[in-house]
Amino acid sequence: MINRLTQNIFSLLTLKGVDYVLNFVMLPFLLRMLGADRFGAIVFMQSVVQYMVVAVEYGFNMTAPRDIARASDERAIAKIFSDVMAAKVLIAAGLFALTLIALVLMPSTVEFDVLLLMAVLPTVLGNIAFPIWFFQGIQQMKFITVSVTVARLLILLSMFATVRSPDDYLIAALLQSSMTIVAGLLSFGIIVRSYRYVFVRPTFEGVIEALRDGKQIFISTVAINLYTTTNVVLLGLMTNPTAVGYFGAANKLIDSVKGLMGAFSSAVYPHVSAKVRESPRGAIEFIKKFGRWYSGAFLVVSTLMFVLARPIVEILFGAGYEQTVEILRLMAWLPFVIALSNVFGIHFMLNFGLQDLFSRILIAAAVLDFMLVVPLTVELGNIGVALVMLSVEIFVTVVMGVCVKRKLQSFRE
Repeated sequence: MINRLTQNIFSLLTLKGVDYVLNFVMLPFLLRMLGADRFGAIVFMQSVVQYMVVAVEYGFNMTAPRDIARASDERAIAKIFSDVMAAKVLIAAGLFALTLIALVLMPSTVEFDVLLLMAVLPTVLGNIAFPIWFFQGIQQMKFITVSVTVARLLILLSMFATVRSPDDYLIAALLQSSMTIVAGLLSFGIIVRSYRYVFVRPTFEGVIEALRDGKQIFISTVAINLYTTTNVVLLGLMTNPTAVGYFGAANKLIDSVKGLMGAFSSAVYPHVSAKVRESPRGAIEFIKKFGRWYSGAFLVVSTLMFVLARPIVEILFGAGYEQTVEILRLMAWLPFVIALSNVFGIHFMLNFGLQDLFSRILIAAAVLDFMLVVPLTVELGNIGVALVMLSVEIFVTVVMGVCVKRKLQSFRE
């Protein structure tokens, strides 16, 4: 088990290492070619479409790996795979139908970049096409590494060949949103070759059960997006694409670091899920050890980003992005804070049956975010949004930490 865990962590670290290199090439390239205004428009539309991605993801990114890791045989794994895929397709079909109706009924007086929406929508299809959760569950993350690396390289090369000016923003948006589709096609080739047993007929009862099982995680994910994605949407509605561009530059950089955090977390999560079944106390000790070095490592990362914010912005984004420096200094502490909440929430609360409490904490965080984001955005603009995001993440971490401490005390009694 430990050998497989080590392999999965190594695979995801390799993936994120490649991801970092490619992001540090693509992000500065796009900022320079498109400018803050067009880049901000893309970030805004990506944030709008993220709501659809969350709906299609539903909660399966947490429940499916856990259930697959605990499955007793290939037949059980195949049932989980087929039911989850069917549920995601049904959700996506409903969302696309609603989007079409909304576009048809939209008043002509409303300014909305429909072509940009169409360019970003493939992100939703990519969420279905790329079953990361399956490879997480069977703890074979090396396949994700191969698929994503090849897909990102192809997209990056295409970007260099086609994006030359701000007028090419639609091409840039389409290429970015197509990455997961390319990775999905590659991963499905791997599944057909090595895991063909998963292709069985889904059942209505199985789809309903999958939706019921993922409901609490879905509520939690919606709450998370209400205090992350919605902030970007509100910033775009209350200011302008340029302000979103300055904020988006820092946010994309933080997202890259969060991707590295997710690499560790995704590799460890199914291992903890399986360990809980074998020995709950052993799982607790593992989570504690993992949490110490995981949070410690990202405390170092956050400190370095805070101290080096100005040279980072100057080197990566070039002239004209001075406003991004102060935003990055505030957001630099997010990796450390989120690392702690990942340990408390994902690895402990979700694996020890505290999904409902987990959801309530995140809903409370969303309410707090809405109370703060509008007045602080009016007063401070994109700096206000960064301050709100940091404050809300600290709230989540502290409350989850208190809940976990109480649960651990009950284990000792």
